[in-house]
Amino acid sequence: MFYETDKNDHGLKYNPFKSCIVPRPIAWITSISEDEILNCAPYSFFNGVAADPPMVMYATNGKQPMGGHKDTISNIRDNGEFVVNIVPYVAKDKMNETTAPFNPNESEIDIAKLQVLESKLISPARLAISPINMECKLYKIIDLPTLDNNEYNGMVLGHVVGIHIKDEVLDDGKVNLEKIKPLSRLGYLDYSVVDNIFEMQRPEGSPRPDQVKK
Repeated sequence: MFYETDKNDHGLKYNPFKSCIVPRPIAWITSISEDEILNCAPYSFFNGVAADPPMVMYATNGKQPMGGHKDTISNIRDNGEFVVNIVPYVAKDKMNETTAPFNPNESEIDIAKLQVLESKLISPARLAISPINMECKLYKIIDLPTLDNNEYNGMVLGHVVGIHIKDEVLDDGKVNLEKIKPLSRLGYLDYSVVDNIFEMQRPEGSPRPDQVKK
C-alpha cells in the first residue's frame, strides 16, 4: 500500500505512522516550573543525537487541557533545564499514570507517588525508580510545522551534563540492560521491553562505538 500523509488516505482503521518507527525509547522527563512545581511526563519521540558532547532530543505536540503549551516545554523554556529518566519495566504502571492530562498546578510526582532525588548540576529533581537519570541543559528549541493553530509542535535539544547510573545495573563496566528492561513505545497502545540482546562484531578495522576517549 501507499498513501500520501497530507491526505491521510491510508484507508486503515488507525494511522500507521507511529507503528512504522519502532521501538522508540521513552524519555520520562522531569522539569520544574517557576512556581517550583515539579512536573513529570513521558515522551516517546526521543533519542540520543550525538555522543561527543552527549546530546538528546525529544519532541512534543499538543496542548494542555485548559489551553497553552504543555508543562514540560513551558518549564524548559523558562529555566533551560530538565532530566531524562529512563523507564524500566518495573515502572511501567507509574509511567502510565503520568500520561494523564493534569493541570499545570498539579504535580504528577505527587499523584503517582513517585520518590525523587536531588540532581547534582541542575534544579529539577530526578526519579528514584529510574536506574538511569540524565541531567540536561537546554541547547535549542526548534519549532515544527503544525496542522492546528491551537496546538504546538516542537523539538527540544538538550546537552547532557551529568548522568546517574545505579551501581546494581552495572556489570563488568557495562550497563546491563537485561536488569533494566528499558520500556519502549510502539504504535497504538502497544509497548515493548528490551529483553532480547545479541552482539554483532563489526568488520575488521572499524572503530568500536563505545571506545573510551581519553
